[in-house]
Amino acid sequence: MTVKNILIVAIVALIVVAAGILIAFAPGETEPTPGTIVPAQKVPTLDEAKALAAEIAGQIDGDALAVLKPGDENTSAFTAIRDQLSAFRASHPEIVYIHTMRKDGNTIEYIVDVDYGNGDAYAIGDGYTIPEETKSELLTGFTEPSAEVYAAIYGYAPIKNASGASVGMICLEPRSPIAQDDLEALAAEIAGKIDGDAMAALKPGDETTPAFTAIRDQLVACRTANPEIAYIYTMRKAGNATEYVVDADYGSDNSAVAIGDGYVPTTLDTVLLAGFEEPTAEIYSLICGYAPITNASGASVGMAAIEAGNPITQERLKALAAEVAGQIDGTAMAGLKPGDENTPAFTAIRDRLDAFRDANPGVVYVYTMRKTENATDYAVDADYGDGYAPAIGDVYVPTDDDVAFLAGFEEPSAEPGFYTDEWGNETATLLSGYAPVRDATGTVVGLVGVDMGFVH
Repeated sequence: MTVKNILIVAIVALIVVAAGILIAFAPGETEPTPGTIVPAQKVPTLDEAKALAAEIAGQIDGDALAVLKPGDENTSAFTAIRDQLSAFRASHPEIVYIHTMRKDGNTIEYIVDVDYGNGDAYAIGDGYTIPEETKSELLTGFTEPSAEVYAAIYGYAPIKNASGASVGMICLEPRSPIAQDDLEALAAEIAGKIDGDAMAALKPGDETTPAFTAIRDQLVACRTANPEIAYIYTMRKAGNATEYVVDADYGSDNSAVAIGDGYVPTTLDTVLLAGFEEPTAEIYSLICGYAPITNASGASVGMAAIEAGNPITQERLKALAAEVAGQIDGTAMAGLKPGDENTPAFTAIRDRLDAFRDANPGVVYVYTMRKTENATDYAVDADYGDGYAPAIGDVYVPTDDDVAFLAGFEEPSAEPGFYTDEWGNETATLLSGYAPVRDATGTVVGLVGVDMGFVH
């Protein structure tokens, strides 16, 4: 499936989407040359996402869009809008998915999906009921440009047949905080319980067979025994594509995927594809923009929605940390002492960190630290003055696990995997990167830390 499906569940839970749909467009990146720092992938800010959505929305013929009805997918009016969306995406490579939607009473339905005619794209009228309690930037998009960020975590592990060959993989999306090692271990545990030979033999139409039902019931039982799991399903390779096999929600949810529903991997799917060989996990993030589409009289008849991939990887964290480290006045930072939180020097660095976070959706925390005689201490936190953020001089004593953190005082570094962290009253799933901060002479005076992920 595609990123669009992640958007729907992710942002507002406006639709109960099958687990398989949730995960299909999992991110990843090709590994860089060892020892190099690759540039941080440019992704739109929220304001840029709104502007992109507004730009394409303004190009669409709202009157033609408004009259499209189910079955019109082969009409010239539909094709013209779809081709327009496709051309816009081609001219903006940061956009991974784009579609139009409209309200219909208490439901929202798709109209033109840029990928219609290619795989599992939505048809005109595919929709869902809007929950009464739903409040979302997505709904705001019907009246004015809006944007939001969504991130989630996913785990994968190979399923093997009796001879030990990989015949597919298990896919999990947890609903609660879980560290990368724990998620990988859980995926591997469940994968090891599945009859790989039986799964490999399943073909489209076998959804009511005892073999299918046995695996589906097993997945359901695993989810029941592990309530932290929200979605669970299996996939397998099919030539140059991948396809879904058994979805735990098949038969109980109309949007669950069936055997053979497919997805063609892209260059962003490194981690997903690695799951066919070994347990893997990742944080996936989307930047979504929405804007109203109006008819000739100026009335809103729907909206355009764009989604840009925002991969959270070690190399990207190192690059981002190095970028913001170069923007910090190291001489001023080195001179800060407890009680200086209201000085111009402190405020200037804090505002610089806050602006950096605003410009890089997905960054949750950003802060600077310094080494002390036997420990480290905080210097400037972008959140100082708001809640539980540390003040100048608050001490952190590194542990044996802080190898990447301590390395950040010498060169850009990143944690080996995502982790869960509790700070104040917040629990977050994060991946962290670090880079040294230098004074005017080039001497290292501390580091900057950049945490990407999401707060639960």
